[in-house]
Amino acid sequence: MEEDTCCVRYVCMGPNPMMARYVYALIFLITNLLAWTVRDYGHSALGELQRLKGCQGARYCLGAEGVLRISLGCFLFFFVMFLSTARTRKTHDCRNSWHSEWWPVKIALWMALTAVPFFAPSPLIQLYGKVAHFGAGAFLVIQLISVTRFITWLNDCCRSEKNLKRCHMQVQVVSIVAYVGALLGIVLMYVWYAPTRSCKLNILFITVTLVLVQLMTFISVNSKSFVIAVIVVVAATFSTGIDSKCLQFKRTETESEDDDIPYGFGFFHFVFAMGAMYFAMLFLGWNAHQKMEKWTIDVGWASAWVRIGNEWLAAIAYIWMIIAPIVWKSRQVGSSSTCA
Repeated sequence: MEEDTCCVRYVCMGPNPMMARYVYALIFLITNLLAWTVRDYGHSALGELQRLKGCQGARYCLGAEGVLRISLGCFLFFFVMFLSTARTRKTHDCRNSWHSEWWPVKIALWMALTAVPFFAPSPLIQLYGKVAHFGAGAFLVIQLISVTRFITWLNDCCRSEKNLKRCHMQVQVVSIVAYVGALLGIVLMYVWYAPTRSCKLNILFITVTLVLVQLMTFISVNSKSFVIAVIVVVAATFSTGIDSKCLQFKRTETESEDDDIPYGFGFFHFVFAMGAMYFAMLFLGWNAHQKMEKWTIDVGWASAWVRIGNEWLAAIAYIWMIIAPIVWKSRQVGSSSTCA
């Protein structure tokens, strides 16, 4: 009976949303490669671009604006998908078929929306570049929440009665290696980016990072959640599209049914739409007026400030995640005593 249910859900139901997400990821990857090619090697297409009115002699379709135009096309595609799949709940909904099938139509739509921004005037693209800063920031926040949520789940899983004895040694080893790696990285940053005392801003950033690492370590040790802090510090970015529950701060326990979709389609496409803005900022170093060298990504002082801000936000989020249960518990105890 159980095997029949699995067949109904993942094989026999027709559209395959689990496989569809990889196709969308491939489209996103191809768009990234296209943006990189336009930025670094787009001058070879100079003759063709001169025919487009919005490009004004191809000056505004290469380099930074070329990246923004491709990013805008990618954003439009995933935003259209977001609008057309939001609030999908059941596999028998026709929007499940639209999300998981109809690939010739969607590829044609993606190609058309990628081409449309090259006909847009330069002021409109510049405006999109400013808006993209906020979209990229939203992507970083969603990513941070998802990473923290995943690491919290991993920590709770390893500390459960079922896995505590089996995972105890592995958790200790991973924690120590990550902590030592973080300290080693800080030492190397002092050596590479602060060779003299005149590099005051670099020294400030690195020192603040060291203080945050020690603060989170102290809180973790005292709250018996050491593994969370050291992994949060060194966690790399990864896809958050399928984690549609990461923004549900109030947890609700609901039983899943056989015809429920496996993840939120709308949220999935929304994350990719914000990701389109994010990759534009990476290729431009968060500054459309900065000239980027070939084979570089996310460099410059604007990028440095973004990374530092993201680090501080991660530290604040983690510290609050550890302290909040204690604060709420103390308030509940205080309220009970007052009522008594």
